[in-house]
Amino acid sequence: MPQTAGTVFKALGLLDAFLGGTTEFSLRELTAHSGLNKTTTLRLCATLEAAGFLEREAGSGYRLGPKIWQLAQTYRRGFRLEEQVRRQLQRLRDATEESVSFYVVDGEERLCRFRENSRLTVRHHLEEGAHFPLGSGVVGRVLLAFRGDGGDGDLPAIRKAGFLIGRGREAHTTSAAVPVRDAAGRLHGALVVSGPSMRFAGDAPKAALRLLLDAAAAIAPALPAPGGEEAPREVSASKVPAREPQPARGGRTEPGKPRAPRADTRTRTGA
Repeated sequence: MPQTAGTVFKALGLLDAFLGGTTEFSLRELTAHSGLNKTTTLRLCATLEAAGFLEREAGSGYRLGPKIWQLAQTYRRGFRLEEQVRRQLQRLRDATEESVSFYVVDGEERLCRFRENSRLTVRHHLEEGAHFPLGSGVVGRVLLAFRGDGGDGDLPAIRKAGFLIGRGREAHTTSAAVPVRDAAGRLHGALVVSGPSMRFAGDAPKAALRLLLDAAAAIAPALPAPGGEEAPREVSASKVPAREPQPARGGRTEPGKPRAPRADTRTRTGA
């Protein structure tokens, strides 16, 4: 094991002492628990204290620091977010009968974090964890637009509308996508409904758009955001235009090959 990694494990071992429920330890007690010598224990405790993982007042022992609480809150929000997103995805899938996804920005790519595939035999199908170029497809353009990347091409129109409906990245597919933002207007991801163009056509994408906007609003309270800030104005379902905006390139597939199994609309059996 590299020396740096070994040092990290020793420091984390000191924090493990608190898993038994004891809220305060003296230096001697932490030394005994860890099996380290007193000098090493003192050095690691000083580092953890400086980083906010431990705290100590004069004349008292070591206690867990505020950074532990902050990480715990983030951990809890992660579970709350998944629970809320999955609930909304299932509702959208059942209402539209099409496949629904929640994408997030992952560097210069987009990641399918949560997915509910359509139960129909002919469907737009892919698995959670799939990566695609960030600017590809309808949901990719929405993520790019609301990430705040410049004003080129169709991005300003997408930001102004608050959504995008168009031809999908794969041939013969149609998608409708909306951003998912917190109360401060920060982008956390995007929701998208996708289906075969032969079925997901006419008024169906606009009907799905109204449901997407409602779902994004329902997810927003589960997102981490500064307290006390007023939520930005969102596009309401009642203001969805009769004619949806299209991307500047006509919604054509962007170049780039995904490094995960490609989506498809082949006939499949089962869910």
